[in-house]
Amino acid sequence: MLVTIGDSFTYGTELSNTEFAWPYQLATRLDMQCVNLAQPGASNDFIVRTAVNAIDEYSPKLMIVAFTTPNRFERNGEHFTPTKTPNEFREWDEVWALNKFHTQVALLKQYIKCEHYFLSPWDVDSPHCVAQLVALCENFDKGPGGHPLVQGHTAIAKGIYDLRTKIIGKP
Repeated sequence: MLVTIGDSFTYGTELSNTEFAWPYQLATRLDMQCVNLAQPGASNDFIVRTAVNAIDEYSPKLMIVAFTTPNRFERNGEHFTPTKTPNEFREWDEVWALNKFHTQVALLKQYIKCEHYFLSPWDVDSPHCVAQLVALCENFDKGPGGHPLVQGHTAIAKGIYDLRTKIIGKP
């Protein structure tokens, strides 16, 4: 089983059917079932917590975590982003947020025992991430909200499939 976690790019926002999102396309290529736990606007707090819970609940063979920008947070189950809730970010400490991001990535890397790959957000690089999610679909059409459409999701699925094949030496 493939378990994926992330934000709107992993969820499939702006697709006519979220089953066209890259997690499902990748699962088809890998001949696996897919559980996509992504949420639009998700913070890394949500992503890390969901990954930890998913390990116990699903016992995945493969987990792909697509991190989002450190400039999001969650409070009482509500997601806050600079564009949708700018007042919450008036006194935002970007250095603290970046340090928190790197701590979250390192923590999750140590916790996950199954085969796993991390994808970095558009605004941060991490040595623990195999690729930047946005870069995998940058040459393809986007919807009005900037999310990849079907061809972009296909490119992401192919890119991850190819990276995994290169890393483990087989499909």
